[in-house]
Amino acid sequence: MIFDAHVHFFGHEFYTFQTTLVSREDPETILGRIRAGGLEVPGPDAQAHGARWVAELDRHHVDRAVLFASSPTEMEIVGEVAAKHPRRFVPYTVVNPKASATLDLLESLMPEFRFKGILLFPALHDFSIQSPEALRAIELAKRHGLVVFVHCGKLRVGVRKLVGLNADFPAAKSRPSDLASVARANPDVRFVVPHFGSGWFEEALDLGAACPNVYTDTAGSNAWILEHDPHLSLVEAFQAARMSFGAERILFGSDSGTFPRGYRADVLHAQQETMKAAGFTADEQRAVMGENLAQLLGV
Repeated sequence: MIFDAHVHFFGHEFYTFQTTLVSREDPETILGRIRAGGLEVPGPDAQAHGARWVAELDRHHVDRAVLFASSPTEMEIVGEVAAKHPRRFVPYTVVNPKASATLDLLESLMPEFRFKGILLFPALHDFSIQSPEALRAIELAKRHGLVVFVHCGKLRVGVRKLVGLNADFPAAKSRPSDLASVARANPDVRFVVPHFGSGWFEEALDLGAACPNVYTDTAGSNAWILEHDPHLSLVEAFQAARMSFGAERILFGSDSGTFPRGYRADVLHAQQETMKAAGFTADEQRAVMGENLAQLLGV
């Protein structure tokens, strides 16, 4: 079973939401720049875009995926798409703890849609994971049994560059060490730190060793290893993560999201080969590729 922990829906509403962040220009002009930058802007039929993602999973023999609503405007839409394909998608949504309306919206949608996780981006939304606002979001997750995904380390939102906004957010805004006290104070909440900490690798390892309710995902190409000092290979990163988290708290993720690229089968295959080279047993490989996530989400 392959159960991907990290797929962005990136539908029409995500891209139109980006245009609202640049008030001085016509939205169609901004969408034109996005297309000129090599990205497809999906049409407004969200279910058609959902069907396209199902076809991508089928094409690459992926059984299920966590599907991210990456803007508040996608929250209900991703809930609807996941409800139409309950055996293929599990919905998570981004929330901004500083904009309480996003928390209220999720609360209102919970009776209808089976969201399983919230996404917190401290660097993007300029808050501390230890702040009262963040703790309110974590309390919401606790009430509903949601996983709390916390992006730590370097963050780049490429589409923002295409619309004329800052695309890079400093790693110092979100360190795994900041999450340690929060995770210890909420032992019944499951946290996920993606991309092995995205540049804060040693801190992520320390966090995983100290907090048994923290998981990590392997999402994307993990280009951060190219800047790691001393030099680190992806094989070594997987081996070190297994030492700190145990194979049972590592979740495969592709970080798929944009078209025309579609599903990142290159990441899937590279990570399967990396685990073999890193000495993961067949049972450990199966756990990372899907069984851990199925157990974590109870699906």
